[in-house]
Amino acid sequence: MERSRDGELLGARVLIADDDPAFRAMLARRVLKMGLSSVEVENGDQAVDALQSGSFDLLIVDLSMPGKNGLEVVQRALQLDPVLPAVVITGTGTYETALEALRSRVFDYLTKPFESLTVFEITVSRALKHGFLARDDARSFARAQQQATTDPLTGISNRHSLYKCLDTEVARARRYHRPLSVLLLDLDGLKTINDTCGHPAGDEALQHVARSLVLELRKTDIPGRYGGDEFLVLLPETEAIKAVTVAKRVLARVRDCRVADRTVSVSIGIAQLGGRCRTPNDLILAADHALYSSKRSGGGQISVEEARKEGADVLTG
Repeated sequence: MERSRDGELLGARVLIADDDPAFRAMLARRVLKMGLSSVEVENGDQAVDALQSGSFDLLIVDLSMPGKNGLEVVQRALQLDPVLPAVVITGTGTYETALEALRSRVFDYLTKPFESLTVFEITVSRALKHGFLARDDARSFARAQQQATTDPLTGISNRHSLYKCLDTEVARARRYHRPLSVLLLDLDGLKTINDTCGHPAGDEALQHVARSLVLELRKTDIPGRYGGDEFLVLLPETEAIKAVTVAKRVLARVRDCRVADRTVSVSIGIAQLGGRCRTPNDLILAADHALYSSKRSGGGQISVEEARKEGADVLTG
């Protein structure tokens, strides 16, 4: 849509719901004169159908209509789009009906007959501006939330978000006596890639590892970038032996990629909650110990830290 000089959006879509055909047509003509487009319906049920099948920038609804009344339509509209502004119109303007409308989160309330059509136009303009600002605020908030929880390079969870998820998953697993495993991955030779091929190649390798995790994990698994060249994966409802299967798939997927004519590989450490691993920190330390065993054995391998044993079992990739 095109933004006009005074900040209103030309071409905004307005849904007009009123059972009086002459009054409804008059509102549609006025909306069209303002450079907006409209969809007209004659009862509450049709209004809900229209809201469910299309998107609108403003709802103008009569309070008393056949089928669902105006406030029921507003409630359904806000369920579908929490920032959609609504203007309620009624021919029986009382303090009680006005209060009820405002409590239903409508933007404004007008009574028939209008004092003037200018009042209607001003109300429509204000409602649209309010809706556009609310939608911009919602998008800004969503972006801020994403930036706060997402690693900007790889697009997966960042360390802070991982810790919050780990706390939640450990508490849930312990409460309901369910298995929980983690993978700690380290990109082999990142410093060498950066030194010989440049940091863009190193960034590409990290992004490839992140993509490999996303492709090989379930929707319930939680991958994230734990540090510079390390990744942490939370595997709810997964025992260590099944986590090994997941790790093997990830290892193979990573090796399918070449960056600057180099094969990319990762070392993986696995730990399961239980035994001496009772807290989130215990779990990460155990996975880190297993990861060290993989690195010490030459890299590109998988090691499992046994919760009731000292040391880790090393598996070749």
